[in-house]
Amino acid sequence: VDVTFQNLDSSEISITDVSHYYDSDPTKVVQGLRDDKKKPMSLMADTTTANAQVRTLSETVRLDARTKLLNPKFYEGMLSTGYEGVREIQKRLRNTMGWSATAGEVDNFVFEDANDTFINDPEMQK
Repeated sequence: VDVTFQNLDSSEISITDVSHYYDSDPTKVVQGLRDDKKKPMSLMADTTTANAQVRTLSETVRLDARTKLLNPKFYEGMLSTGYEGVREIQKRLRNTMGWSATAGEVDNFVFEDANDTFINDPEMQK
């Protein structure tokens, strides 16, 4: 196996909304089963619109992080709702960590920017 593949078919649920996307991603399993231990390429098809696109897993995680987790309009809106919004942000960060652990396809900048935004920011600490 040289390529793993998942299909995103809902615009309402992205890859960091729920854990089942990375729970069922076979990338690490396939890598462990290969004699050469080479990690297969992981692709995701975004079929949420008529203009379907296939991206690598790392591109998809990067896009999701930029449009939601690290997007000020998104996280400020979430924070304005109180504890449920904080829970939503925490869930997205946890699921992003899940992708990093299971597939190793999360760029360091995602965690660095999340750290700067949610942990090191003095306003967030209040």
